[in-house]
Amino acid sequence: MKFVTLLLCTTLGLGQLFSQNEQTFTLKQAQEYALKNNYNRVNAEKDVLIAKKKVMETTGIGLPHVSAEAQFQNFLELPVSLIPANVFDPRAPKDQYAELKFGTDYNTTARLNASQLLFDGSYIVGLQASRTYKSFAEKNLEKTEVTVREEIAQAYYLCLVAEENKGILQKIATSTEKLLEETKKTFKEGFVEEQHVDQLQLTHKNILNSLAEANRQKEIALNFLKFQMGLELDTKILLSDNIEMLLGEVSAEDVLSKEYKVDNNVDFQLIKVNESLMKLNLRKEKYAFAPSIAAFFTHQQQNMGDKIELTNGDKWYPSTLWGISIKLPIISGGMRLAKMGQARLEYEKAKANSIQVEQGLKLKVQKAKSDYTTSYSVYLNQKEGLGIAEKINNNSTRKYTEGMISSMEMTQSQTQYLETQAKYIKSLLDLFNSSSELKKAIGTK
Repeated sequence: MKFVTLLLCTTLGLGQLFSQNEQTFTLKQAQEYALKNNYNRVNAEKDVLIAKKKVMETTGIGLPHVSAEAQFQNFLELPVSLIPANVFDPRAPKDQYAELKFGTDYNTTARLNASQLLFDGSYIVGLQASRTYKSFAEKNLEKTEVTVREEIAQAYYLCLVAEENKGILQKIATSTEKLLEETKKTFKEGFVEEQHVDQLQLTHKNILNSLAEANRQKEIALNFLKFQMGLELDTKILLSDNIEMLLGEVSAEDVLSKEYKVDNNVDFQLIKVNESLMKLNLRKEKYAFAPSIAAFFTHQQQNMGDKIELTNGDKWYPSTLWGISIKLPIISGGMRLAKMGQARLEYEKAKANSIQVEQGLKLKVQKAKSDYTTSYSVYLNQKEGLGIAEKINNNSTRKYTEGMISSMEMTQSQTQYLETQAKYIKSLLDLFNSSSELKKAIGTK
């Protein structure tokens, strides 16, 4: 009894372990997981954090700066100064100099410096530019998230379509195998020629090869989805959405009714932020002609002597000063004018790029709508064609078993069914992908 109980506990424990290792995802759950773990998205989020630190760094330029400095000097040989000798002895020749040593062997200085930027046009523009750059990083993160959602959707669709392809091929393989076994029995009884058996065997082998390829494609599609999600490739996952559920979300009426506004498109938002950066760069170059003003304060204590006695009654000599410095550029050889001219041209290019991107996005939406309408129409036709091909194949199978048609005609019917099935699978994948592209172009999630 103890052994049975232990066996049950072990079995249940292993079952829970396997169920914990296997994760189930809907399409939306897969997208949400990827938005937290996709490698590109994680790096884009770090770029936003870096941009925020850059704003803090730039802001710090205009805040008070305080520094402390200490210096100790030991003169092994005091420097010699030459002074005209007639200063001390009027009778000394004019070209004669007296050698004098000034100073002490040990000098110690402690200094406190403080400065504050009062006005600098380049700093003001630089601060605005750093904040705009942060907006650029945030928009780039948003673009990455849109791309990740699209990539996950396409990978998810690919997995479902691969599964659908495998299911259809499995159904055909099972039917062909059953027909082959019946034909072998009929051949043994002498009612059909061996050629019929060989023909069906060849057809069955080809279908099995296609089925094996479909299994490999499904495995590759699943691994690609896990990679895009940021999962380990050896993680076991199940997809809980099915094709019928997702087809309901990509109906023509629902997708084509989405309103398009260019301002909603993240690519357009990015190009406008870049235009703002170029405009700020032009302002920065203009401010290069303006003065910069700063205030400063310095206090120092100095100790001098021929012995090191910093705390034993030695005297420290203070010195304190403050002031304001003004820097005004006057002549730079035309360098500033050239840089401002370059900045103005870059800004004009950015404005032209904004117009180009806006028109290109409108064209992209029109093309995406056209591609989606075409793929939806092709999908409906291929779906209907698959049903017709399956009906023809079933009739051919019945006629073959009744001896009304040859194995060659039966093989032709199955080949037509397989070709129609391949076209249906392709139309299904094209429909999902065109729907995803249209949503991306319109700017919806």
